[in-house]
Amino acid sequence: MYHPGKVLEVLSNLDKNIKSSDDSTQAIIEMWDENQFTFLVAQTLSKKLKKGDVVLVDYRPMSDKLPIPNHTIVKILGNKLGQDVWRQYTKFHEKNKQAAAKTVSQNNMIPQYMG
Repeated sequence: MYHPGKVLEVLSNLDKNIKSSDDSTQAIIEMWDENQFTFLVAQTLSKKLKKGDVVLVDYRPMSDKLPIPNHTIVKILGNKLGQDVWRQYTKFHEKNKQAAAKTVSQNNMIPQYMG
């Protein structure tokens, strides 16, 4: 399972404003469902990743015995493809938010028991 996200900030060990204990890179990501996380960037992508990129984050379990997700950025989607994927996921999320709000609104209209 993979989830798209948009890069808000890249935290590289090569950045002179960052003092790092290792050579890994992390990125602050806005996810398609409005959550925000910091994820590890796959080492092969660390020098290519930039602010504004749409990426895929690996949510597959680390192993069959360990159901904890990888949470690693594994792909950078090109400009048009990335924007299309971002638009599809955010449209889906917005539709779900509206349906949930409608359900809550309808539930508030149900008369409560007054015994």
